[in-house]
Amino acid sequence: MKKGFMTIAILLALLASTVGTALAGSALELVEVRNDDGVPTFVFRVTGEFSKSDLESGFVQVDGGGAYPLYCAQVDAETVVCHTSQKVAGQNVVVGFGGMRAWVRVPEKAANSQYCYNVYDWNNVGMLADGWASYGVYCQDEPANIGDSIYFDTGFFSPDTYFFLTGSGGACGWADPGEGYYYPDCPGS
Repeated sequence: MKKGFMTIAILLALLASTVGTALAGSALELVEVRNDDGVPTFVFRVTGEFSKSDLESGFVQVDGGGAYPLYCAQVDAETVVCHTSQKVAGQNVVVGFGGMRAWVRVPEKAANSQYCYNVYDWNNVGMLADGWASYGVYCQDEPANIGDSIYFDTGFFSPDTYFFLTGSGGACGWADPGEGYYYPDCPGS
């Protein structure tokens, strides 16, 4: 009787650990490495949903050099986009995310960026009236598409991911300043 009970308990524990692993996100492949305006970008094809801690757990290790964090966002059910330090440009690196590792060369910064867009973040810190404020310009070689993401440091807030929109659509109840990259959340959300 004890042997039968122990066997069933072990099988249930194995089943539970398998189901838990299947529900967690995992990277299937690294599909693109680019360096848009000096911002090294890695695009992964994934399966499953990633928690915030999963999205913050990636890394880049330069061959014979330093280690840098990845800043990632899951843009849809099958895609995670990650950005890292400009210091990895032109280097051979190991990039790790979602349980996979890939050895790649990060391209140098593109020389002539033709398409430039304002980067908007909300302002409610007393410097200006509440609303969208342009905190810089981001340039790239190709025209932006709705939903494209960048990792940007405004110099005022922590570096974060911004998404391209043709306008904010009045998000947060503020006037729409037009085409550009926007911080994805309104204050207090």
